[in-house]
Amino acid sequence: MITTTFLLLLMAFEICYLTSKQYKQTNPPAYVATLVSNKNQFRIGALFLLFVATAMLVVNLGWASGIATLIFGLMAAGSLIVSLQPFRYFRVATIAAVYFAILLLEIFI
Repeated sequence: MITTTFLLLLMAFEICYLTSKQYKQTNPPAYVATLVSNKNQFRIGALFLLFVATAMLVVNLGWASGIATLIFGLMAAGSLIVSLQPFRYFRVATIAAVYFAILLLEIFI
């Protein structure tokens, strides 16, 4: 459950980063062009993902721990997105492989 929550935080932060004015990249992938053309819709979707992740953390961990974990998760997602996005390490296959590997660790350990 925690892994899914952090995946939602990562997706929400990446959408917010890609639709911001600071993001400039030459020859962006096709999904980025779709995000940029519908900025407001995707920002609302990112806000919805953030609210869902917040609710999941608060339900699982309680108010104080959930909000603290949300803040730490947002800082971690932000540093990953900002530092690795220019190198284009975030592909769907890469994120899915890492997600399922960590999900298996969460389930079996």
